[in-house]
Order: sequence, then C-alpha cells, then structure tokens
Amino acid sequence: MSADTAGPFDAPSDEDADGHLVLENAGGLRSLWPAWRAVPAGWTARFGPAPHAACLRVVEADRG
Repeated sequence: MSADTAGPFDAPSDEDADGHLVLENAGGLRSLWPAWRAVPAGWTARFGPAPHAACLRVVEADRG
C-alpha cells in the first residue's frame, strides 16, 4: 500500500468524519473498526461512530 492510499483503519482525510467505531467482544477486548463495515459476529459496538482519533483514545485507554 502506498503512502497515498489509506487503509480502512487509518484516519480518513477528513479527521472530523465519524468514520470509526470501537467494538468489544465477550472477553472485553476492544478494537477500532471502520463504521462502514458490518460489525462481525461476536462483537458489539461500544463507542461511535466517531472520528478516528476519538475512537483510538477509547481503545488505547482500555490498554492502560
């Protein structure tokens, strides 16, 4: 992937866009997820849709 191509978990070019979710599984593991994708089986949306940075803060706070 080139530097000009963003992946689905990267911040969108419009950083204020509500493009991400924070998912959580039954074990309490949290994950950053693109809002446009279906939530996979076994996971529940716990935060968002919200901007990438806000979702990333929620996931990283869970690690601390």
